[in-house]
Amino acid sequence: MFPIGVLVQLYLFLGLLRRHLSQIWRFVSSRSLPDTCRFDMESDDNCEWDSTWEDEDTTETSKERERVSSNWPSNRNQRNMYAARDMQAYRHRVRNVDNVKDDEDDDDGKPDEDDLYNLRFYQGQRRSVPDDVHIHEFHKEWFAQYNRLERVHSYIQWLFPLQEPGMNWDAHVLTKKEIKLFREDENAKKHLVKSYKLMLDFYGIQLVNECTGDVARARNWQDRFRNLNRNTHNNLRITRILKSLGTLGFQHYQAPLVKFFLKETLVDRNLERVKQSVLDYFMFAVLDKSKRRDLIRFAFKHFEPQDDFVWGPKKILSGDVNKHGENETVKVTAEDECTPSEENSNQNSILDAMEISNGEQVCSKHPTCIYSTSNSAEDAEETPKSELEKSSDSKHEVNQNVNPSEGMESVTREQTVKNVDETLC
Repeated sequence: MFPIGVLVQLYLFLGLLRRHLSQIWRFVSSRSLPDTCRFDMESDDNCEWDSTWEDEDTTETSKERERVSSNWPSNRNQRNMYAARDMQAYRHRVRNVDNVKDDEDDDDGKPDEDDLYNLRFYQGQRRSVPDDVHIHEFHKEWFAQYNRLERVHSYIQWLFPLQEPGMNWDAHVLTKKEIKLFREDENAKKHLVKSYKLMLDFYGIQLVNECTGDVARARNWQDRFRNLNRNTHNNLRITRILKSLGTLGFQHYQAPLVKFFLKETLVDRNLERVKQSVLDYFMFAVLDKSKRRDLIRFAFKHFEPQDDFVWGPKKILSGDVNKHGENETVKVTAEDECTPSEENSNQNSILDAMEISNGEQVCSKHPTCIYSTSNSAEDAEETPKSELEKSSDSKHEVNQNVNPSEGMESVTREQTVKNVDETLC
């Protein structure tokens, strides 16, 4: 006859083992190739795992697929098809969240309270496991603690949860109901932005505009970039961050961060060991298809040699670059208008005062930014002076590059930039 204490310990052990085996099975099954959708590495058929250049709302005929496939590079065997499949599965999971009805049971039919681990954590009602840290403690005690953030590997699954399991078996995957509730919880989303800032600082990046998601180098970027090149496991963390942002209501944060990494890897060549992950994973985490296409065009334009570019149909990309290359500088500059600058600081201050007097500050483009510019003055002070001068110089350069024969178009562009200043946060 076994003592009761031994039986209790055995019962707990078996329950823990069952839970871990279940999570391992879900982890393996979520990454297994389905029998009905395999990719022929030796053929020149279009990539079945990448719908960036297809219309997802229509069904292609075999002739249409053959026409599109002729535009893809024949040496596509260099592309990481595991990454392409993983990112497509992520995009489909997020898209399916919006199709869940409010009264529909979730995956396992469990009570709602059992499926809200991540939401309760961000609401301050649960602590992370196994680190036993409160969300406010993360933001206060872990900020700029670079050795701890690098060494500990169990916190990232709590700060940026996903619908897929990670390597921390004590963390929990997001449920569909939990995602919808998280998107409606302004306090939880505010804490998520703080978590995002914490990790950006760890990577030598700062969030210069909480409304649009624009980012720039932080003051300590050189030291943090060296750490990124040394410790490539951070590439996996950044992929998780991008996925989590898109899942929990911050899709507009994805493209600015990916554009930043594309510039640093392909143009400035500072993050050589991040480059492959940017092309394989980061770009295809962007849920907005039009922005994803723009990022791929930008990558193709700056990738060398272009004949080896395997992340999109080169014939289409070559035509796009030749057609839109001259206008790209103007487009990037217009997007940068939302970042703090000396020229529009007085105008922003007046707008801020008018909006704050109404009780809250709202961005017309992104409703989720109801709280986002509360630290705008602090962000403006933290923005390096060189970055502000660079922004001003870039605007001057654009005005010089405009063709005099296109006077009306130049006026239209200037009026558009002016409207951006007047409408965006």
